[in-house]
Amino acid sequence: MFAGFRATSLQLDGTTIFARVGGTGPPLLLLHGFPETHLMWRDIAVA
Repeated sequence: MFAGFRATSLQLDGTTIFARVGGTGPPLLLLHGFPETHLMWRDIAVA
């Protein structure tokens, strides 16, 4: 589903944040809103 991306977890102030990292070029942060999940970006975030 997210071929070319790696899953990672970030620990920040006692909270765990899940992220996927991949691709080339400048960093881009894609945020989803409530009640969505990271899966809403599956057709947009192509490596």
